[in-house]
Amino acid sequence: MLLDGRPPISVSLIVDDVPKTFETDAATVGDLLNEENIAYDEHDLIQPAVGVKLRADELVRVTHVGVWTETVRQAIAAPVKNVPSFHVSIGKTKVVDPGRDGVKLLSYIVSRGSDRSVAPQRALIATRVARAPHPRVIAHGVGEYALEQIAQRSSEAVRFAGATMKMIATAYTANCIGCSGITKTGQPAGHGIVAVDPRVIPLGTALFIPGYGRAIAGDTGGAIRGNRIDLGFNSTSDAFRFGTRSIVVYVLEH
Repeated sequence: MLLDGRPPISVSLIVDDVPKTFETDAATVGDLLNEENIAYDEHDLIQPAVGVKLRADELVRVTHVGVWTETVRQAIAAPVKNVPSFHVSIGKTKVVDPGRDGVKLLSYIVSRGSDRSVAPQRALIATRVARAPHPRVIAHGVGEYALEQIAQRSSEAVRFAGATMKMIATAYTANCIGCSGITKTGQPAGHGIVAVDPRVIPLGTALFIPGYGRAIAGDTGGAIRGNRIDLGFNSTSDAFRFGTRSIVVYVLEH
């Protein structure tokens, strides 16, 4: 029977180096392979391509591929970073940064036998992080009392603070000898303004100090070098009572 009025044509078909010549009324290479029950997929080499129209005396070659490599993209979930904030209402949360998932590339070598009904075997040969995940930052509204409670549970405090550091703390007041009452950042000296070594804690950094409360790194001092900090107080008696002691300073993130 003629297909669309076409007479049968002679073609040569070579499948995995096994040749065969015959007549067919198939219109395309794909029709020919289906007619001959030749299994194939996108990994196999077929010349001409399956969509090409057959011509008289066409040579069609099929080479079944048994081994190839493939790369799979896999998402890396963005970690969640919880930070305290005094700019969010107590008990509320706010997404400061939505973050972004990362991407991991997994390379496999895939192999299969001649029986196409058996699923191919995959072996992982390489992994590569194409894009690192960016953290999702969630601000938690806290008050000083709440943060004081968090600070008493060190493992939880580490999650909420950008950094924690042990420091030697001293105390000062606005009317100390040689003090002008105005700090390096132009703020009036007093409770909540602390002097730091800017190489350790940059000026303007928000801090929390258990037993002292919220603070801003707003001043420097000739004797404040390295892991030393000078806490501002409003009265000389409070400063004397504090004295010198070892403390833990929490660097807050907003």
